[in-house]
Amino acid sequence: MTLRHLEIFYAIMLCGSLTKAAQMLCISQPAASKALKHAEARLGFRLFERKQSKLIPTQEAHILFDQAQSIYGELNQLKELAHNLANHPQGRLSIGCIPSLGLSVVPRVTAQFAVNHPAIDIAIRTDHTETLIDRLMKCDIDFAITFHHVPTHNLTAIPLVKVPLVYLDAKPQNAPIHMADIEVERWIHPGTDSLAQLIARHRQFQNSHINVETYYMAAEFVKLGMGCTISDIFSAEQTLPIDMLYPINPAMHLDLCLLHRSNLALSSAARHYAQTLKEYLTAQIHTLNQGLYLKQ
Repeated sequence: MTLRHLEIFYAIMLCGSLTKAAQMLCISQPAASKALKHAEARLGFRLFERKQSKLIPTQEAHILFDQAQSIYGELNQLKELAHNLANHPQGRLSIGCIPSLGLSVVPRVTAQFAVNHPAIDIAIRTDHTETLIDRLMKCDIDFAITFHHVPTHNLTAIPLVKVPLVYLDAKPQNAPIHMADIEVERWIHPGTDSLAQLIARHRQFQNSHINVETYYMAAEFVKLGMGCTISDIFSAEQTLPIDMLYPINPAMHLDLCLLHRSNLALSSAARHYAQTLKEYLTAQIHTLNQGLYLKQ
């Protein structure tokens, strides 16, 4: 007897009628009757005696029904568990992110996620993209959040949002800032990752005033009046007041994505986290852009 056969048999025993059982299961009466006959054929004995329009359970049916109630009860528990896991995932998440996001976006999103999913344990690691990819391939983390994706058949990149880049300067400027107008003698190089690569496509700064490896350190030097730089809007607003942030013309963006191994599907918990992250980022970008462009 298959699971579908068991479901139909159980419904008939409860309802006492093939018609009512079919209605209960949202199937046609002929389909229910055909399934019942198929179940009896596979079992090798009759489950019901047909007297006029009624189905009278056989002794074998009563014996099976006692066992079926236990099995069906467990199936209902299984369905309820699956439903709960879909809406309230449990387990553990191991997350990797680049350092700039680990000091701004990720703690805020994780705090929000933890309130809604208290049964999930969360571990977070910050590293540069190359190290995060290595951790992914070793299954040390479930997914990575980064601005940079190295194309490979082993990894899947899920786009989250396009994050605006902003010009940072403690010295008052007229917004927006054009790349050609940035003072090269005051330029603070923000590192060698995807941000620096994007900047290099618009302008080459051959002689940097100061070279650093993280967006946050570059922003700290700007705060101290040591020069100017470009950063993503999230890292910038975490470190500097809005009056030190300026829009760039033409606008520049970095694609923020979630990386995971292609041969491992994201868990329900990971999908919930990704959705929480995307919604937070979208709302924050809208709010920060409003404040930024009001200065123009």
